[in-house]
Amino acid sequence: MKQFRITATCFDGSGASIPVTWYGEAETPDIAVQCMRDEVHGNGLSMGAVTAVQQREKQQELAA
Repeated sequence: MKQFRITATCFDGSGASIPVTWYGEAETPDIAVQCMRDEVHGNGLSMGAVTAVQQREKQQELAA
């Protein structure tokens, strides 16, 4: 799994533009964007343009 940070422009019910940043884990950037779309729609917003997709490998947690 990789960790992603995606920034996008979304729109509320009145059409106002809202910048949104999504953080999560996914196998590929496409899956991460789809996860963001699902969450955005679940919050009553419309997805606009994706402005950035950043990824990094998930860091392993160290056992104490």
